[in-house]
Amino acid sequence: MMKMKNDKKAQLIISIFKYGKKHVGQLTLYHKINYGIYKILNAIFVIGFFGTELHASQSISDNIILFHPYGIVISGGATLGEGVIIRQQVTIGNKGSGKNAEQCPIIGDNVDIGAGAKIIGGVVIGENSKIGANAVVTKSFPPNSILVGVPAKNISKVSD
Repeated sequence: MMKMKNDKKAQLIISIFKYGKKHVGQLTLYHKINYGIYKILNAIFVIGFFGTELHASQSISDNIILFHPYGIVISGGATLGEGVIIRQQVTIGNKGSGKNAEQCPIIGDNVDIGAGAKIIGGVVIGENSKIGANAVVTKSFPPNSILVGVPAKNISKVSD
């Protein structure tokens, strides 16, 4: 399998995310100052320039891959596994308002999410699944699924 890398824009977003993750919730003055710096960098670059919402307090692997990282929105309660690939204009959101983790998606390892896909509510996407461009996922699917359509349907299984 080819190892994928983030481009420079995505590297900037991931670097700011990792910087914030290192300092979020820490009580020392050093960490509070650095978390303040993170919030400024996040507001200017990640949210302001790229229109992406990826916050340090989220349960997201450090090894996500972002292609064309514009307009990506990830709810605060969402969980993303290792090696998840996310493309532009993806929304991974809760069902309703607030950060109720029971209503937020859980994305397994090595899931490939196509451009414009929407994953909404307390769904679980099994590892090694692929979600097609503009699919709207509102229910859970097992590992190795290929999901397309509105609402998303499993059209096949990913072959090993």
